[in-house]
Amino acid sequence: MPYITREDGERFVIPSYRDVISAKKQSLLKREILLLSSNYGEYITLHRKNVDQYEVAFSPDTGYLLGETVWHYFKRPLDLIYCEALPNSTDVILVVVKSGSVYLDGSFPADSVPEELVIFRTQQNNFDIHIYGDVPISATVEDGKFSFDPSSVRSFDILAEPVFPKLPKVKNFQLQPVDSVLKSQGIGVLPVKQAIIIVVLLGLIWIIGTYVTTHKKELPTAIVGVVNPYQVYITTLTSPDPSNEIHHVYNAINLLYTMPGWDPISLEYNKGKFHVGVRSAGANTAILFAWAKANNLNIDIQPDGFYVSWMVPTTNRYAPQAIIKIEDLIGTVTDRLVTVLPGNHMAVSSIIDRKVYVETTVTINFDGLSPNIFSLIGLQLQNLPLVLNKVSIVFDNGKLTGSIVLQALGY
Repeated sequence: MPYITREDGERFVIPSYRDVISAKKQSLLKREILLLSSNYGEYITLHRKNVDQYEVAFSPDTGYLLGETVWHYFKRPLDLIYCEALPNSTDVILVVVKSGSVYLDGSFPADSVPEELVIFRTQQNNFDIHIYGDVPISATVEDGKFSFDPSSVRSFDILAEPVFPKLPKVKNFQLQPVDSVLKSQGIGVLPVKQAIIIVVLLGLIWIIGTYVTTHKKELPTAIVGVVNPYQVYITTLTSPDPSNEIHHVYNAINLLYTMPGWDPISLEYNKGKFHVGVRSAGANTAILFAWAKANNLNIDIQPDGFYVSWMVPTTNRYAPQAIIKIEDLIGTVTDRLVTVLPGNHMAVSSIIDRKVYVETTVTINFDGLSPNIFSLIGLQLQNLPLVLNKVSIVFDNGKLTGSIVLQALGY
């Protein structure tokens, strides 16, 4: 949900995109903001982070930023987790702030909260935690709830009343039309003093020019610099190569098969994050915990069973230097895939027009695959304008069934 509406009608928005933009020249800053706004929404907030950087949030909806407003309410701690149960719903509000910036905010199903938080078990944290209502977060180990190691918790507060109904309307966190925000901050607007100087200089140039026009030909008008219309395309593909990410998944599969007395039953991979369901093949939990500790992995206990989770480092590619036809890209993926996975295993969604480029979702489905063939699929995706969205796998007696979901970009 892009926003949550309070009983008084106020909207608290989850922006479609947040970023820290660096720009020494305000003209470049304006161009980048306008370009991002065309893709992520015409309403923004903009705050100066330092001399050359601005924090910006984009949304197609008006309202107040949810995460930043909650952070402001709790006096802006460096690290914050807030979770509030929504009335008459199984959803909760969850806000996570890391190092003074909103990492995650929104309305989530209560049972998905542990999955959102498990990544922080592998990090050094100093969270101020505030909760209200029946939420899946606990100060101590408790069945069906998520808890942090005490060393990661600065404070833990169980509130007597909800915060959302009384969140303040902070003007700095109000999303407004991009043009009015840029104008109010003087970005891309000529200051009065500078305008007067330019007018005087133009007058002098005109006087001098009048004298020399009979002796000189008029020079051609200079071409003003133009925003790179492919910047979003370039940014999207300056990301990990799917072939490398699939190799990480292949290594994970091999690692999971080393679990003594436990079997993997499902695997989800997204942006360096693994979430793997496991079940006992006769061994007790102590063996599982010992194996996880030896491999620097986390064990997450949820109502439906045990999960192993961890993060792997990913490396971004160099920025692309060219763009190819989307039909040629789909054809190349199809031809390469059939060499290792004969048959019809690929589905392509409708093509979305992004003005200067197009994109589509490509899903590769597989059934009863060996890990080695899965690895070969990854090799076929090397050096192509693809982004890996997700890998989903179900394990069955050493065979793999599931899908690889990719974003394909071209023209």
